[in-house]
Amino acid sequence: MVKKKVYFVSFIIAAGFLIVILRLFYFQILKREEYTQYIKKQYYTEEKIILPRGTIYDKNGKILAISVPTIDIFALTKHIKNKEMLAKELSVILKKPYSHILRKLNSKRNYVVIARNVNKSLKERLQKLRKDLKEWNLGLIDSSKRYYPLGSTGGSNIGFVSKTSGKGMEGLELKYDNKLGGGTGNILMMKDALGNPFTIEKKEDKNRHDITLTIDSNIQYMAEEALKNFVKQRKPKEALILIVNPNTGDIVANATYPNYNPNIYWKYKNHKNISFHNAYEPGSLVKPFVLAEAIEEKKVSFNKKYYCGDGKITVDGIKIRDHKKFKYLTAEEIIIYSSNVGAITLALNLDYEKFYNKLFKLGFGKSTGTFPGEAKGLIKKSKRPIDIAYASIGQNWTATPIQIAMAYSAIANGGYLLKPNFVKEIINPYTGEKEKIEKKIIRKVFSEKSLKKLKSTLQLVVEKGTARKGKSEYFTIAGKTGTAQKYDPKIKALSKEKFYTWFAGYFPAENPKFTIVIFANEPKKIKKWEAIGGGTVSAPVLKNLVDRIMFYVKEKPDKVGGKNGNKNTSAD
Repeated sequence: MVKKKVYFVSFIIAAGFLIVILRLFYFQILKREEYTQYIKKQYYTEEKIILPRGTIYDKNGKILAISVPTIDIFALTKHIKNKEMLAKELSVILKKPYSHILRKLNSKRNYVVIARNVNKSLKERLQKLRKDLKEWNLGLIDSSKRYYPLGSTGGSNIGFVSKTSGKGMEGLELKYDNKLGGGTGNILMMKDALGNPFTIEKKEDKNRHDITLTIDSNIQYMAEEALKNFVKQRKPKEALILIVNPNTGDIVANATYPNYNPNIYWKYKNHKNISFHNAYEPGSLVKPFVLAEAIEEKKVSFNKKYYCGDGKITVDGIKIRDHKKFKYLTAEEIIIYSSNVGAITLALNLDYEKFYNKLFKLGFGKSTGTFPGEAKGLIKKSKRPIDIAYASIGQNWTATPIQIAMAYSAIANGGYLLKPNFVKEIINPYTGEKEKIEKKIIRKVFSEKSLKKLKSTLQLVVEKGTARKGKSEYFTIAGKTGTAQKYDPKIKALSKEKFYTWFAGYFPAENPKFTIVIFANEPKKIKKWEAIGGGTVSAPVLKNLVDRIMFYVKEKPDKVGGKNGNKNTSAD
């Protein structure tokens, strides 16, 4: 009998242990994930924060973009004792509407963010408020926001970072998003016995890099100031001043209108950078390339004068007019005074395949790959004489301003097409390791013979030709003006009132340090009798800007004095 009782008790104890083991298996193995999530929900809070990004500097080390430490403020709403009082005090400190804060505190959600990216200088006041009101369920988390110290200066180049995702959205912030790092990270917080959250794990991006640009913010400021005055005077739809080092491809400055302030990017509808995102008809900027090809094909003579049709030429039954009634011009004078008829005459004598290939080799019709969302322009090869004629004067095809800058840089640097570049070096802030961005030569595009003639001719364009209004008294400048009529869909023809105006060139002429492109879309007349063109609109911006830049970089003048001479009324 006793033996049976012992067996029975032993069975009960064993069954009890088995039940406990089965329950533990159930909870710890089968239901482990479910109960872990439940416990986390009760005792843990996970919150996303904006992670700091790498700093962007200009070529001289001036900060252009930096991640500034901030704080995010949150509340565990059901544990807030006096919501009205807390909302009132927070309203004063944060300078936010009382009703806005109270609405958040009255939310049915247990966890709410009261404010993000709050200035860290307020942290001490907020901590004191928690203590005074004994509102321990008001919490502060360290975060960061992107700040651009120079505001809108260079804004369309730098771009901006999303204030919610911490990722690059436009410009170089987008282009180098993977290098700069940032984005959002998770903070895992645990509540103590009083319900106060404290951080137990913070996941951050350790792969961020700093970037030094080729931009010189001082020259950028000069270009933007000149552009601002130009826009105020001419009221164009769009305009830009683009400055490149022709010997390296480095972009030194790029001022655009419209522009934006990346600190408040959401207030702007347009975030385009027209130097890269838009393509326009280049007009007479193409004429030097026609001359270069004519030299290389040995189909031009510099010992004769070409008949320029007294200002008009008919090709395939279509009449094309000049901006002035030229009769006979030398090959150099066709460029210096920008004769349409003269350029067309030269072009129609070329091998059309080689002519178009020259344009393609100069980089037209293909994106440079420098900027996110960059346009490539549109140019189609055609052997029809009328198409060749229009192509030779920069009509019926388009190019981006950066393509124009690199094509003219090829003249300045001895004939080489370079890849444009915005970045000087990429720096790992943890190791100090630097990745320097080297110059990239794409191809040789001009012969020495054509370069020699182009350089002397383009200098004369500024000294006595269509760009005379941009001539400096201190420094030599070489370049070409351009004017392209815009197509008007209302009249279904080229407009006589709406133009693209250009100047593209380099300085100093003998030892080039800078390539410059000046562009305007539909600039307005200052005087009723004025003829709109690259020579009257874009070239005049040159004079003071060139002098200012050259004195800034401490270059000695390479010419002595000089007067403006006789008035030149050429529009192109």
